[in-house]
Amino acid sequence: MFRFHASIHGSTASAPLAVSFETALAALEKLPRLFIEPDGSFVWRGITNDGGEWQVDGNLIDRGQMLDHVDLAGQCPSERLDDVLRALGWPAATLTFQLLRLGVFLTEEEFRRQAATPAGAG
Repeated sequence: MFRFHASIHGSTASAPLAVSFETALAALEKLPRLFIEPDGSFVWRGITNDGGEWQVDGNLIDRGQMLDHVDLAGQCPSERLDDVLRALGWPAATLTFQLLRLGVFLTEEEFRRQAATPAGAG
């Protein structure tokens, strides 16, 4: 189970994501049990195979024609995180992750390693 509180950016900390707000919103709308508002705020809840609950809360932040970044917090299996990241253009697009509480930027590999630890990525 991944635990995180992060901001997801494009290939660098200042780069927008490779998809538009509308494209990401449409992709997220297709995920089962995910509820998303027209303003880009969303919540996604589920149950793991062993009966554990998970939840991801997020917010799409746009910048003109492109999606600036996504704030994401919660805990979920790695497969569900992958579903969210696909809506943001991954794996074709490189993503950068900012741990909001620590203010540091990480690569995807570093973020996944941090999110998989018991304390999570915060």
